Amino acid sequence: MQAIDLYDEITLEKSDKIELTVSDPSLPADNTNLAYRAAEVLQNRFPIPGVKIDLTKNIPMGAGLGGGSSDAAFVLRGLCHLYDLHPSFNELTGIASGLGSDVPFFLSNGQALIKGRGEIFEPVNLPINYKIVLLSPPLAISTAQVYSNIKIGLTTKRIGPLLTREIDFEGLLRLANHFRNDLEEVVLENYPNLLDLKRSLLGSGAFYSSMTGSGSSFFGLFIPGPKSFGELENLKERGIRYFLCRPILLPPYGR
Repeated sequence: MQAIDLYDEITLEKSDKIELTVSDPSLPADNTNLAYRAAEVLQNRFPIPGVKIDLTKNIPMGAGLGGGSSDAAFVLRGLCHLYDLHPSFNELTGIASGLGSDVPFFLSNGQALIKGRGEIFEPVNLPINYKIVLLSPPLAISTAQVYSNIKIGLTTKRIGPLLTREIDFEGLLRLANHFRNDLEEVVLENYPNLLDLKRSLLGSGAFYSSMTGSGSSFFGLFIPGPKSFGELENLKERGIRYFLCRPILLPPYGR
């Protein structure tokens, strides 16, 4: 997993209760929202009165981009800073794991090899000198539904390249031919038109393209250097959101 520079905006203020306001009215503002739930769980563990959370959504929802998970992780981070709390890294990771499988990743430096349900992550050193284009259609896909339809044993061992702790850009190019998202086939069976997004990215010169998580967005990886993506911007006419991104490092928890 690799963090990118597409982010939601969160403001935290001290309060005597937990309050959440969200820029998107279609999102819940109670404890069914992971940002609210993160504050609630931390409040149950530490004696903090509450917090006012203002959340501006920029990451598409139901798109396999970890928006809700990152919101929860950074509410945890922010509350620890706001109230001068100092749980150990392992303790906060345990709290994060209870919120969702992808939440612990956002306590790392933004690059990790993920195992288990997502709660086990090993730091890796990956290149960040390349470009990423995200195409996000106006379609939210249920992660639970996708996993319920998968036809492969996720724990099956396969012979393939080992993702080592340090990979340079040339190594990334070599490994790209071996990457795969096992959930992509399941989603494309139900939404075959999404394959057009992958074709558009590869046709624009991406050296690799795949679905993000359980969908519905697709990403393309491009070599560094100047390049125009005008042909992809035309997809906006079909309601598809277009994002030009880059990989980034996150400040690890405690810094």
